[in-house]
Amino acid sequence: MEKIKKVLVAGAAGDVGIEIVSLLNEKGYDLRLLTRSQDHVEKLKKYSSDIWKVDARNKEGLKGIGKGIDCFISALGKSISLFKPEEDDFIETDFEANKNILDSIREDGIKRILYVSIKDADKAQEFEIPRSHKLFEEEIQATGIPYTIIRTVGLYSGLNDLAIMAKRKVIPLIGDGTAKTNSIHSKDLAEVIVSFIHEGPEIFKAGGPEIHTRLEMAEMLKDRIGAKIVKVPKSIAEMGIAIPELLNLDISDKLDFFKHVTTKDMIGEKCGKITYKEYLDKLDLNALP
Repeated sequence: MEKIKKVLVAGAAGDVGIEIVSLLNEKGYDLRLLTRSQDHVEKLKKYSSDIWKVDARNKEGLKGIGKGIDCFISALGKSISLFKPEEDDFIETDFEANKNILDSIREDGIKRILYVSIKDADKAQEFEIPRSHKLFEEEIQATGIPYTIIRTVGLYSGLNDLAIMAKRKVIPLIGDGTAKTNSIHSKDLAEVIVSFIHEGPEIFKAGGPEIHTRLEMAEMLKDRIGAKIVKVPKSIAEMGIAIPELLNLDISDKLDFFKHVTTKDMIGEKCGKITYKEYLDKLDLNALP
């Protein structure tokens, strides 16, 4: 394969995207960065002067974005946080916006595609979040362009909702807490993604360095913040009253998937070095709502 020189990164200012961008910049790659926020443009200027401020749901604004690009990396997706309401749904952002980018670049000689998906994207099709990821995975696979899809079990930052609730002195734990996971730090995940920039497996399931039960993780949060762990029977959670009145948002799709992932094992290949405890020790609680 010809050497990868110019990389297009979508979702460039997100938790994972900014780590990918920082690492690629450090390694000397020429970057084209895609974001839809002017605030994010300012955040990204130190990494590249080739920044496109475009809402990828608008296909017209993407014309020419693939010109000169060797590799397309997408970390574009809607936040799964219960505390970040957004008007668009997961199909619009995780699937349709990504597909618009792919449609705009597929004829530009792209040599490689890397996509940040989620574990169980191929299984939990009853939930909108994994279904939207799987739809885009299928679009990538249909291009004939070499690719690696990185299915992550979850990010430490994706658990910040529990830290927010811990600040309110309650840590809800759905089920008995025995389900296991090895979530990963965004920086470690970026290392995994960039390692596949020239070649890699078609599917890679990425996890962090340590496996914990959900109860063990809740106890770490309790030690860090101080809060009461409240076990919520799965049957009650399924009735939609797992997190009473702490939230006043339209979050049914997020909450359904949250219940799914926290009550079953979500384990990937052990990657990286940063542990969940180390992440919590450095977490700025004042930055959380």
